[in-house]
Amino acid sequence: MLNMAPVLIVSSEPAQSDKAIEIVRRVGLPSFLSTSLTDARSLVEHHAFQFVLCADELPDCNLRTAIRVLSAATGGIPVIVLSHLADWDAYIRALSAGAFDYIACPPEPVEAERILRLALDQNPPPRRASRTAA
Repeated sequence: MLNMAPVLIVSSEPAQSDKAIEIVRRVGLPSFLSTSLTDARSLVEHHAFQFVLCADELPDCNLRTAIRVLSAATGGIPVIVLSHLADWDAYIRALSAGAFDYIACPPEPVEAERILRLALDQNPPPRRASRTAA
């Protein structure tokens, strides 16, 4: 997928981050990693992203705040929640907070790839792509 913007992964847990990076790579996209909402906001100011994968637990905010801030800061690109809860109520809470979708961790690779591809299909690449990616 040439000329695609990277994906922003926001997670403070190394195991969750590693799985997210692996799935994003399988879809053919580069990624940036942030461990907090504060760091993510800084990255969003300097780079365009295809979509955001955001953990449901961050050290500096709750999920509802993270979705609201990231959606506003990125101009409304999809925010997909990464959660340790494979729970219907948690899924509904994430969608109610404005999430595009929800991936339970550890992610089922085929299902996670399906969700990422759906986000790509529904969100055209941003006009300005970043110059560096991990």
